[in-house]
Amino acid sequence: MNSIHDFILDSIKEEPIGETVHFVWYITDIGIAALFKENKIFEIYNSNVKKEARNISLDISKEEKEYCEIEDKKLFIFYS
Repeated sequence: MNSIHDFILDSIKEEPIGETVHFVWYITDIGIAALFKENKIFEIYNSNVKKEARNISLDISKEEKEYCEIEDKKLFIFYS
């Protein structure tokens, strides 16, 4: 496992900054992580992530988005 994955895994052990229908949201050393709550079709998560971020007052519209699978966890990372 690489060090970026280690940073992310350590961060999602901390208290989340919010929770929405499809995601649990965390601050990481890299950026914002949106951890998938369930194992639904990727397109469902991809189409809802920006709307759900706004629901908890996060503006990720100008951030880069990257999909990650680390161990058994699926998430989006948003960073500048």
